[in-house]
Amino acid sequence: MSRIETREKAMEFLFQTGFRSDPVSEQINLFREAYPEIIEDEPYFLDIVYGVINSRDELDAKFVPFLKRWKLERLPVTDRIILEIAVYEILTVEDIPTSVSINEAVKLAKKYGTDSSSSYINGVLSNFVKSL
Repeated sequence: MSRIETREKAMEFLFQTGFRSDPVSEQINLFREAYPEIIEDEPYFLDIVYGVINSRDELDAKFVPFLKRWKLERLPVTDRIILEIAVYEILTVEDIPTSVSINEAVKLAKKYGTDSSSSYINGVLSNFVKSL
């Protein structure tokens, strides 16, 4: 499984956690059963999943200043998760170039977001990166 596919599975997993109340570790076990191919790149998957879950507030605080005329609560859930993953990667995953994190976020937004999600996410992340 490629990093692109693993990132997408991490996004799908993070999305589903918003609808389930069982512990994350149990949800991960169920996810592994449903998607056994995730084991191929499980360390990266777990890094993204736990990294976003454990630092969600800090990640959100990094990109919220760049949400033009939007509040975090108004963002579609998928857009928020995509932004959280990208910001997490940009700040903590050293072997992924910033441009790749942004590009992959835009691709996920095109697939899972609204018609305007990809350009909006690209703008938010570009402005975030300029501020670093």
